[in-house]
Parts: sequence; C-alpha cells; structure tokens
Amino acid sequence: MKSLKLYFLGLIMSSALMSQDLCPPAFVDALFYNEKIELSWAQTTSLGTVLFDECFASCSLAVEAMDVVHDSTICGQCSGGWFRYSDGTAADCGSGMYPCEDGGSDDYSAYAAYSGVDSTTDGYAPVDSRLITTVDLTNYTAAYLEFTEAYTYPYDASHHNLIEVSADGGVTWDSVAVSNSDSVGYDYWFNSVDISSYVGGEVKIAFRYYCTFGYGEAWFVDDVRVWGANEGEGDLCGTFQHYNVFMDGTLIGTADASGEYTVEGLENGTEYCFQVTAVYDEGESDTSATVCATPMGPFQVNPQVFNFDELMEGEYVEQAFTVQNYDTVDYDFTITSVELSNIETGLDLVTASMDGDFGGFANDGVDEEFVIGDPADLAMTYLPIPIPEDGGQVAYYNDDEAGDDPLNPASPMLISNAAFSGNDPSFLMFDLYFPNPSGPCGEDQATYADDFKVKVSIDDGVTWMLVDSTMETGYPCCWSSYMYNLEPWISEASSFRVGLQYTDCGGEWGYGAAVDNVAIKMGDSFTWLTVSPYKATAQYGGGYNDSITVKVGVYGTYDGLATEEELLLEATGEIQLSLLVGVGVQVSLDDSGITPLEFALHQNYPNPFNPETNIRFDVAEKSDVSISIFNIVGQKVATLVDGSMEPGVYTIKWNGLNDKGSALPSGMYFYEMKSTAYHSVMKLVLVK
Repeated sequence: MKSLKLYFLGLIMSSALMSQDLCPPAFVDALFYNEKIELSWAQTTSLGTVLFDECFASCSLAVEAMDVVHDSTICGQCSGGWFRYSDGTAADCGSGMYPCEDGGSDDYSAYAAYSGVDSTTDGYAPVDSRLITTVDLTNYTAAYLEFTEAYTYPYDASHHNLIEVSADGGVTWDSVAVSNSDSVGYDYWFNSVDISSYVGGEVKIAFRYYCTFGYGEAWFVDDVRVWGANEGEGDLCGTFQHYNVFMDGTLIGTADASGEYTVEGLENGTEYCFQVTAVYDEGESDTSATVCATPMGPFQVNPQVFNFDELMEGEYVEQAFTVQNYDTVDYDFTITSVELSNIETGLDLVTASMDGDFGGFANDGVDEEFVIGDPADLAMTYLPIPIPEDGGQVAYYNDDEAGDDPLNPASPMLISNAAFSGNDPSFLMFDLYFPNPSGPCGEDQATYADDFKVKVSIDDGVTWMLVDSTMETGYPCCWSSYMYNLEPWISEASSFRVGLQYTDCGGEWGYGAAVDNVAIKMGDSFTWLTVSPYKATAQYGGGYNDSITVKVGVYGTYDGLATEEELLLEATGEIQLSLLVGVGVQVSLDDSGITPLEFALHQNYPNPFNPETNIRFDVAEKSDVSISIFNIVGQKVATLVDGSMEPGVYTIKWNGLNDKGSALPSGMYFYEMKSTAYHSVMKLVLVK
C-alpha cells in the first residue's frame, strides 16, 4: 500500500534501449482504495546513443559500478558519504527505488549517508564524497545526463548536493546542477541535465555529497544514464498525443501528459490488471508491463474468526488479526466485549494515571528517566506528543534530546510497586505512544531502531522476564491501548512487579515513548480473553500505520476450557464488525453466527454504567426467553426481552429507563434471564 508520489523535472525516465522511435510508458503504479484504483507511470525517452547506463542491479556489486572518492583531509575520523554509513562502516546499497527494467523487482540504488561523530574532535565530521563515472563525448555535438534521486531526513540537510562535470580528469570540477533535498523531499525525482557544453572529449561526471556540518540527510541516486546525441535532434520518441489506458486488455480511457488516471466504480475484492501505451503522431508504442491491483473496502479486518483448541489450566495461546485502512481518512477503532469489560472493571492492584506523579510506579535508576508533563506543552525534539483521549499529563522519555551516543545508551524503565498475585489472573493495561518508524532492535536492525518492552519480575526486580516487545503505535500519531494477561509469567509467585521499558538499541537515535493510565488489575476466576491493542488508530491508505496487528490471547482458567465470545469492533462511529472467538468449539461467520452450546447470561459492560450498558445472553435452543430489570427491593422496573427466540448470541442495550420511559436513580439493580431450561440473575450498577 505504501508508494511514493512521482514528480517530473525536465526530460524524464529513459529506456534502457540504445534507441527507440515510439517510447512506451513504464513503471505503472496502482494504488487501490474503496471501489477505486489510481494509476500513475513514468515516460521513457530516447535522446540518442546510450554511453553510460547504471541502475545498480545488484546490491552487493553496487559500490563497484562507479568510482567513489572521499576527501579524508577535512576530518580526523571521517564517516558518511557514498556507500558508507554514518559510523564509517561500508554500506552495500540503497533500496526502494525503481527496478532496472519495467516489470522488474530489483530496487537498489547508490547510497550516501551523513556523518557520525569524529572522535578526534568530538563533533560531527564534515563530508565531501563523490560518486564518479567517465564518459567519452568525443564524437557528439550534444549530451545529456539523466538520473533519479530521493532523500531520507531531507530537512536535516545543511548544504545542497551537487552534480559536477570535470573536463581535465578530475583536477577541477564545474557544478552543472544542484540537488536541493528540501525540494526533492522523500519523493522520487526524475532529472535531466544538458551537458552539451562538454562534448568533444572525455569527461568525468560526479554526484557530490557535500556537507561541512556533517549531520544531515541521506541521498539515494539511481538509473544514471548519459546520452550522446547530435545537436538539434531532441527527443527521438516521436510527437506525443496522449496515453491509452487498458484494463484487463480492454481500452477504458485516455490520459494526458501528466501520466495519471483514476478508475472508479470498481468492485471491491476483485483483481484488475492494467497496461498503458503512449500514442504519437507516428503511431502507438508497445504496452507497459502489466500491473494488477484489487480495490478494497475502506476498512478491513482479517480474519474475523478465531478458533482455538480446548485449553488446559494455565495454558496460554495467541492468534493475530490485521486491521487495514484503505481509505483516505484515519479510523479510530475500539474493540469491546463482556470478557474485556471484566478486565477493565477488575480490582486495581497498582495504578498510575500519570497526572502529577507516577502513582504506583517509579523510575529505575537516575541517569535516564521518564518525566511527567502536559503533551500540549511538550514535544519530542522532532515530533510532538499527541494529546491522549482523556487529556491530562503523561509520562514520557525524549530520546530525541539524548541523541545517538553508543557510549550513553538509553534504557529507562518504569517499575511498579509489588503487586499481590492471588488465585485469580492478573492483567496489565496501559496507553502507549511509541512511533517506532524504523522498527525494533535486533541483529538486522535499521538505523534509528528502538524498542518498547513490557517486562515482569517475580523476584522483586532482580531478574526480568519479557512479556512483549512488538508494540508500535504509528508515525507520527497515535495513542494505542494495550492489555496483557500476566498469569503465564506469575502463576507460581505470591507477588510480582511490572516494568515498562524504552530502549534505543544501545545508543541509536530515536523518538522515545510516552505512557499513560497504567493499571495492574485482578480479574475473576473465569477471565480468559485479552485483545491488544484494543484501542488504536489505523491511518489512511499509504500511511505508516495503515496496517495494525492485533493479538487475541486465550488463557486456560481450568482444565478443558471450552467457551466462545463475540468481540465488537467499532471504527469512527461508522463501522461495526463482529469478531468471533471459540475455544474448544468451532465458531463461524455464517448467517446464524455463533450457536451456543448452552444458555448463558453474561456480565453487562460497561459496569458501572452511564448512560447505557450492554447485556449479552446466549440461547442454545429455540425457547421463550425473558430478561427483566429489578431494583434492590425486588420490584420489576423494566422488561428488555419477552418472547420466543431462535438459537444464537444476542446483545441488548439498556439505557437506565423504566418501562414508562422515566430515568431511574443511581444505585444497584439486578437483571434476570428466564427460559424453560435456564434461570440466572446478575447485578449491575447505574451511576449518574
């Protein structure tokens, strides 16, 4: 789903052919949305004879394609520049660019990095690095240089990079073009530079990564091509008219020179394949390579059914589903159910609202610490902290401020007070902001990787067990809410502590993390289900966090646990989806939904409630069913269900009104389910 928008500058994207008359379009990109696909493509060119053509097809050989010259006289311990990371180690190649041939899969490029710290000065090292090729222009009267480029961290640049030509073997260099990272940004740019003033001899052409400050951007260059031509010939492709767009082999429309076309009114879930040709006065080009895409509904959850084997006591198993957003707006979603509500309303063992103090948590150590503040007044150095849903203060660690220093790695941890581990399962709930755009720590970690970890200790903090380190909440937003069943780690302990730890992978630069509303809770003996995150934001299609993995965890509260539950996913008030969980029983999303094995009345959620609550009940066979509300002295005040019902799982809402439509006062009430085969009474609390 992630794609970069194309920008065109001058003559664009040439073909690898030595010459061609009717140049075809190439690299068709298809972005899919709800009943819609947006197409864009690049146009090949033919400017004469190809004298140099390098697309860095092999990552391991990319550094050998052109000469690399670093000026090592400007720093004591140099780093950065072409094919060299900011720590001075060799970099194989860049990636993420266009393939060498239309329809190909390689995406490598040349890569130049900013510098790290010069140990001889304790400051960032300046960088002056050239990527050079030699071309013979003796027999031509015109010449052109073409290339594509892109940047990461473009706005950190303190100097412009240069495209240079030398006619004296590299003794002196002339600047023929400037690469402005602010203008290029994170996008692909296709460039053409007229170097006809240098024809008649052999020249060197260089891409010069230059920065006297050192700490800046990373530059990607690809598809470097030099043409030798005859003056006045210009583009040899022909006289352009328009593009023809084909869907599944049928012409569906034409497009102008912008190279963009939108197809609407498509059927979601159906794959469509596209090709594009260029039409000239002289005729029609060959087709582009085929690209296929499948439009999807704006908000997708897959799968929606989770079937687990019967569980033994203490057994914990997880499955995962994916929330995907193909729309053009963000979707906030929340997942609720009776079982999840039981956790939220469970007994608090340790809490930390982060409003003014850390509550039942404290910083571990004194060098690197979380601090508490108001997000409206705070910001990580390069990224503001979003205001949480409930407002108020949060605890956060700003790794932006710490920077990248392997000698001073950051691993601040909030540690809870000791919590009592009783006979019933214990749960951890918290809100987290952790953008993590570069992924987790590890052997193959990317630059700027960082981690957020949930840990638990049963020996008063002497040793720690890892519960999870896979969270990420989205870049640049958002807050997400997590819950964890701690019982698999603490079942044999009488007390335990929880740790919430941020780490910058041994001194990598990262954004940091913020936490809020932390609570360790005790559930009841029958609480077996967790969902994490149960509240999050799926950013719109093409965004960093447009695909979110949600874990469904089931826990055996006794031997032979067999049960089922329906989760309700609500997104931005517009979308409601049922997700079915079965343990030891098979559930499916057929017309009948879940068929319960037995009658059941479940705890209402939320409880206490205001202004309304949900009551779920299961009907195992067709029968007359009544559900009524009674006050504390046993008087019936409301009838919610009274009649014949088919087998199934049902949820009804009660808004605290009696049968006459009048609001009832705050207090405790009872709700009763009766049928010929079942009778159950449970309590609920109305608050105002």
